Amino acid sequence: MTLRFNNTLTRKKQEFKPIEQGRVRMYVCGPTVQGPAHIGHARTYIAFDVIRRYLEFKGYEVRYVMNLTDVHDDIIKVANKENKDMKEISEKFTKIFFRDLNALKIKSADVYPKVTETIEEIIDMINTLQEKGHAYEKDGSVYYKISSFADYGKFARIKLDDAKTGTRIDTDKYDKDSPMDFALWKKVKPGEPSWDSPWGKGRPGWHIECSAMSCKHLGEQIDIHGGARDLIFPHHQNEIAQSEGSTGKKPFVRYWLHTGFLNVNGEKMSKSLGNYIEVPDLIKDYDINAIRFFMLSTHYSSPIDFSKKSMEFAKNSLQRIQNFIFSLNNIDGLENEKISQKLEDAKERFMQAMDDDINTPRAFAVLFDLIKKINPLIKENKISSQNAKTVLEFFKEINSIFDFLEFEKQEISKEIESLIQKREQARQNKNYQEADKIRDELKRKGIILEDTPEGVKWKTRNGLF
Repeated sequence: MTLRFNNTLTRKKQEFKPIEQGRVRMYVCGPTVQGPAHIGHARTYIAFDVIRRYLEFKGYEVRYVMNLTDVHDDIIKVANKENKDMKEISEKFTKIFFRDLNALKIKSADVYPKVTETIEEIIDMINTLQEKGHAYEKDGSVYYKISSFADYGKFARIKLDDAKTGTRIDTDKYDKDSPMDFALWKKVKPGEPSWDSPWGKGRPGWHIECSAMSCKHLGEQIDIHGGARDLIFPHHQNEIAQSEGSTGKKPFVRYWLHTGFLNVNGEKMSKSLGNYIEVPDLIKDYDINAIRFFMLSTHYSSPIDFSKKSMEFAKNSLQRIQNFIFSLNNIDGLENEKISQKLEDAKERFMQAMDDDINTPRAFAVLFDLIKKINPLIKENKISSQNAKTVLEFFKEINSIFDFLEFEKQEISKEIESLIQKREQARQNKNYQEADKIRDELKRKGIILEDTPEGVKWKTRNGLF
């Protein structure tokens, strides 16, 4: 079976055929760095991390680009509120973003272009759009004339009469020929950062940034463009209009992939509801491996509901795989010729699942089915050390895609062991205040304790006991 993607552009599953054989140009919309990323961002970035890893697993050379929006109304708003420079705000949260990506074990992109580093290319693209009749200038601002692009709205499946303004919030409060036209260049306002341009001082609109950055780093046409579902309109629709309007080439993107919405406890995530979870808090409270497993337990394009219960289920499910892996480290039974056939069957079904639009839930089912078949053989001593080594190699191979498994148990230092014993003694003496104090100290050191009926267990933040 060949790799197929459910393409937002066509609303169909299509066989993946990149522009260049063996090479993939992939662009994913990154964050606006006005604050820490939230759990919805984590879901999207983990999903595209796995899609990128699977393409590499299949032998493709992937050039992966993720932009950083470091000029935006939201950043200016935060900077003004805190009486700080916009650059100071964006640099602060860019560092936090990279720290969180690293903690979530997301592979680094080949390039993280910033808006502030792409001003020249943005101005050039706007100039081209103006020359081709797709843009017009009014009082120092430049707008995209959507009536000039015949296919506008086709990608997002909207009629122009039903559409709303062209940004995630209505920031284009300038004079325009049509309410639907959106800003490519915004005339400077007092207290805002600005750059020189043919239309006077100003700054880029939100949508033009991604068109210019993807063109600069990946070329005029790319294979895969990813992002969250809420970016389909207007952001991605506007990207298409800008990119195809300036280059004259169709399609700008061959395969559009979008992640589904993430809810928290069955409700849309919102600060007003008190269920807004930022990535630094997510990482602090939950195991990294369990987070990755949870995010991948639902198909990337489907809605997913985050809760303590769902995370507990994910942690326990992952632990089943982890326990199985550890059980393979001390095998010394009889050689079993049937193991290789079971592995071949599992590999084939695993690849079929992943080739079917990266169907991770189905791929996980293959893994659990394999474990179910091999566990009884381990208990009956009907598997050799060589069999076990072959099975481990398979799990190491698939972990290059998922990166949520560990293959060696970690040892704790004498200092950590002593603190655990002191806490246990404090609990036995009913000195719960001291016990909690030690627990918090261990947590700061990256060790999480769990009190179970079998006694206290410890694990690192990545979920490894």
